[in-house]
Amino acid sequence: MMYTIRKASMLLGIPAVTIRAWETRYGAILPVRTEAGYRLFNEKNMEDLRFLKNQTDEKGMTISQAVRLLKEQQDLREQKLKAKTDTVIQVAKEEAHQDMVERLYNTLCNFSTEQAKTMVDLGFSMYGYDIMIYDILFSVMIKASTERDEGRATVAQEHYITQFVTHRYLSFFHLFPIDNRVPRMIALCPSGEHHQAELLLFCLFLRKKGADVLYLGPDTPEDGIQEMIKAQQIRVICLSLTDPKLMEPTLAFINRLLVHNPELEVVFGGQGFQSVPESYSNWVLQNGNQEEWERWFQDKVLGLSFQF
Repeated sequence: MMYTIRKASMLLGIPAVTIRAWETRYGAILPVRTEAGYRLFNEKNMEDLRFLKNQTDEKGMTISQAVRLLKEQQDLREQKLKAKTDTVIQVAKEEAHQDMVERLYNTLCNFSTEQAKTMVDLGFSMYGYDIMIYDILFSVMIKASTERDEGRATVAQEHYITQFVTHRYLSFFHLFPIDNRVPRMIALCPSGEHHQAELLLFCLFLRKKGADVLYLGPDTPEDGIQEMIKAQQIRVICLSLTDPKLMEPTLAFINRLLVHNPELEVVFGGQGFQSVPESYSNWVLQNGNQEEWERWFQDKVLGLSFQF
C-alpha cells in the first residue's frame, strides 16, 4: 500500500514539513515519486519514519543520531537478508546438483550410454567444468562404489559407471598444455587398490597446473616402476589409497623406490593413509581439497622445478 505525504503525516503524527526535512536533509527515507513529482510512501518508508519518531520523541535522540541508528539497522537487515538469500540459492544449487547425480547414476545403471553422454554434455554447459568434474561426476563414481559395496548395485554396473566417468576425466588430460618447467610425475593406486576417483581428480588438478602426469591407474603392480622413473625422468610420484590394510606394503614399496631415487618427491592421498606413521606424515594430503593441493604444489612441486 502507498501513502501520500498528507496521509503519512496524519497516520504517524509527524508534520509533513518534518518528513520532507528528514528525507532531503538527512536522507533517512527514499519515497517513490509520481510523474508529477508527488511523494508516495510504502510500508517500509512508514516503518522507518515511525522508528525515527520513536527515537527522537521517546528516547531523546537527535534526528542525526536516530538516522545513523536507522542506517545501521538497515545495513544489518540487508546483511541478514543477503545471507538468507545466499543460503536459499546455495541449497537450491546443491539440490540441483544432487538431482543431476541421481539421474545420471540411474541412467548409467541402465547402461544408457548415449543418454548419459547427452546429460553430461548438458551438465557442462549448465554448471561448468569445476562443478561437473569435482562434484557431479566424482559423486556418481563414489555412489557407484558405495552402492556396489552395500549390495544395491552389481559389479558390472559399478565397473561400467567407473569406466564411463574415468574416460570422461581422461579426455580432459589432452586439453591442458604441458609446462616443461613443471617436473614430470606418475600417479597410481598401488597393487590391490581399485578405487581411483580421488587420484583422477588430483591428476586433473595437476594437468591444469601444466604437469605432465603419466596416469597408471588402479591396482598398479610394482614391477617396472623403478625403471620407468629412471627412463622417464620422474620427479614426483602420487599415490592414492582407500584401504588402510594396504598401507604397510605401500610404504615398503615406496621405501624400495627411494633407495635408488632419494630425490623423488612423494605425495599420498586417500583414507588409507590417515594413520600413516609420523615419519611419513609430511607426504600426506589430509584434507583432499583443492586449497590443500594448491599449497602442496606451490611448496613442493614448484621448488623442484627451480632446481633444473
